[in-house]
Amino acid sequence: MDTAFFTELNTELSGAGARTELDGSVNSAAACGGPWSDELQHGGPPNALLVLLAERLGVAASGRADLMAARIAAEFLAPVPVAPLTVSARVLRLARSAVLISAELAADGRACLQARVWLMAENGSAADAAGTHGRRAPAAVADTPEAPDDPSVLPVLDMYGFPYAQHLEWRAVSGAARKPGPAATWTRSRVPLVAGERPSTLQRLALVADSASGISSLVDWDDWSFANVDLDVHLMRQSQDDWVLMQAVTELGAGLGLARSTLSDRAGLIGAGMQTLLIRSRRD
Repeated sequence: MDTAFFTELNTELSGAGARTELDGSVNSAAACGGPWSDELQHGGPPNALLVLLAERLGVAASGRADLMAARIAAEFLAPVPVAPLTVSARVLRLARSAVLISAELAADGRACLQARVWLMAENGSAADAAGTHGRRAPAAVADTPEAPDDPSVLPVLDMYGFPYAQHLEWRAVSGAARKPGPAATWTRSRVPLVAGERPSTLQRLALVADSASGISSLVDWDDWSFANVDLDVHLMRQSQDDWVLMQAVTELGAGLGLARSTLSDRAGLIGAGMQTLLIRSRRD
């Protein structure tokens, strides 16, 4: 097992304020390998990495350490290889309490993943005004068992044995990865995104939310591919919990699909995710 998803992350900042830029490089570990090929990354690690890059640039550009990465909207321009990558990020908007960052991963000079990440300053008084409503569990959680003190006591979810899945811990609440239909699972990473760094809340959510389409798939993995062309993750509050409860459902259209996920920690709702799926036969 690898000790991290990415190694040798080197970033360099230049400019100031709204003109601050980030450039650098990183090595992808075998742990990033996805379900369709060990040589192509699962969407979780590279999206989480883009959040990390956006956070570094946002803090540098704004001079504020209290910004929270609250949303990522990512687009896959090409498969992300398990290989050395170049990284970059630019400021799109710099306001007093919010920063919008554009971040990109490229391989061999070709962009393969881009994302826009919003970072926002938290407002404690607004959270106090919301009271318990700010952490109320969504209706989708009502039919699931109460969050255990230790999700690792739950049954193991039988995920497919590709590298990314092996580097996360999966505990089943409902459904099954190999059984079509909605599913819910507690999950946490066994290794850090980058060695020596504790991931932020949105990094942890981005790392796992790309798996919503996998645990709730409606088609046979052996006969069909259902790669997502994008990933949207929204965050409503910070969390120090390493465990994430992902409740996922997939719906299919004419060659397309939509995977939606509700994301919670042991205190309640923290966010939501969505993916657009391209459904194609693997037999063709």
